[in-house]
Amino acid sequence: MRPLMLGVLLAFLPAERTADAAYCYRGFVTGYVRGEHSGRTFDGTPIATREPIAAAGWDIPIDSVVEIADVGTFRVADRGRLANGQIDVAVWTRAQAYQLTGTRDICVYPPE
Repeated sequence: MRPLMLGVLLAFLPAERTADAAYCYRGFVTGYVRGEHSGRTFDGTPIATREPIAAAGWDIPIDSVVEIADVGTFRVADRGRLANGQIDVAVWTRAQAYQLTGTRDICVYPPE
């Protein structure tokens, strides 16, 4: 494979992951309305908390912090039927969920 093509392909892969280092990638973000399915998150956090929380697939550890470009910073407290790398942000209304849905830059900071 030519070096230029390899460089282009590597640009679309997530950064190398280590246990204590952040990594960033371009991923899909969705929103879910708090309380529509359960009163608590996967880790036991009350869904009505004012803390900015999100759900993630099993590839992102609980208690990781995710920064989503143009959206905010959230603690991963929940799980869902999500693709690897997808983040599902807990919001208060369906309008908020629709507004943030799309592909965005995401940085993950695993728990220490």
